[in-house]
Amino acid sequence: MTQNDADLAHRVQRLDDRFAIQDLAIRYCIATDAGDRDALRALFTDEATLAGISGGDKVVDMLHSVRSAYGRTIHTPDAHLVEFVDDDHATGVILARAELDIQKRSVHSAIRYYDEYTRCSDGAWRFSSRTLKFAYAVPVEELPESLTGENTVRWPGTEPAPADDF
Repeated sequence: MTQNDADLAHRVQRLDDRFAIQDLAIRYCIATDAGDRDALRALFTDEATLAGISGGDKVVDMLHSVRSAYGRTIHTPDAHLVEFVDDDHATGVILARAELDIQKRSVHSAIRYYDEYTRCSDGAWRFSSRTLKFAYAVPVEELPESLTGENTVRWPGTEPAPADDF
């Protein structure tokens, strides 16, 4: 194999990896919206972390618990930046929106997911770390103030809070 062939093979592998990581984000949205705990668990490493929780099973238990209190949800990734650390590790930022039924109120939110990804021994890419930050989360009737108002994170049943810093 020539150097050019090796370079081309590496570039093709990176493209394949990028698509696999982007598909991972979409699979997360689908599994979350479906409340599919098993599908969600398949997306995280055994050592995954999220919101101060460590361990893939514990992370998914927490996500499943939160999701079970909601009605219908629609998570949509708008854009996804992926940067490779090495052949088996990458980081990413997903710009996303979510529409949520919380306590029979329609809540809209803008989210940034800050992720770390790991290629596992089976060749699949999985989340090894996720951090969610909200620009806003407001009942739909408050959407006009979602960017201009104060305390733009307004989950039903909780005190309003400021947006997360990006």
